[in-house]
Amino acid sequence: MAERLLKNKIRVVVYNRSVDKIKKIVGKGAVGSVSLEDLVKKLPSGKKIVWLMLPAGEVTEQTIRVLLKLLRPGDIIVDGANDFYGVAEKHSALCSQQGIHFFDCGVSGGVWGLKNGFTLMVGGAKGQFKFIEPICKALAPRGGYAYFGPAGAGHFVKSVHNIIEYVYLQGLAEGVELLRRFKQPIDLAKVTTVWEPASVIRSWLLGLTTTALRRSDFKKISAKIDSVTIDELQKTVRSVEGYAPAFGAAVKIRRDKSQQFVFGKRTIAAVRREFGGHAVVKKK
Repeated sequence: MAERLLKNKIRVVVYNRSVDKIKKIVGKGAVGSVSLEDLVKKLPSGKKIVWLMLPAGEVTEQTIRVLLKLLRPGDIIVDGANDFYGVAEKHSALCSQQGIHFFDCGVSGGVWGLKNGFTLMVGGAKGQFKFIEPICKALAPRGGYAYFGPAGAGHFVKSVHNIIEYVYLQGLAEGVELLRRFKQPIDLAKVTTVWEPASVIRSWLLGLTTTALRRSDFKKISAKIDSVTIDELQKTVRSVEGYAPAFGAAVKIRRDKSQQFVFGKRTIAAVRREFGGHAVVKKK
């Protein structure tokens, strides 16, 4: 994300616990910092914007609390984590006590974001959105970002996006699993390839399924799927008293440790690696 901002002529000050990561992006034009305090000092005077891309939970919570001691009234914090929308509402209230504006921003695009752009789903103070909109324009493809309402709306829209992702990946995995059970061998990647140009199920995820199936290590990938957002997404469904049976089935499969649907689970894990860079577990 920082590199895409730099390519769009936006000055970026970066901080990461990994010195090597800081050095890498500094080499591409960013300004490095050695701490959150140093980062805030190096941001331009006037309204400061700090964009967080951290795992949801304690690390994000503590970072926001540290920033509240460093920023001034009128400054902005943007949280790009995958999190439950109620947490964004809490963070917004916490920030407002200090006169700090808070935005929650769902981010989709994975490891392809630099090339294709990131889809951004934003919630927060409408009157302050104009200050982060230039950043959104730089990060997103044309038409790929939007403001959805007060704090919490961004995380909520992203959670629903991820629920759809779970369901769609489950459908692709079931299709591949069924194809390989035919009475004669079928070239799975050939099937997904022929579906790509004009079928009603054509999509980017279908194309990534083809790529995953053709990887030389596909058969070495285990059926283990590391999905850290399951609890958050289930909480999202319950919070609106939603009915999402297909999502429920997808969650059950991801948590299943039996030897059923192994090929399908391997497919899900492999495609997640393609779009998000998620680690896969290799069979021993």
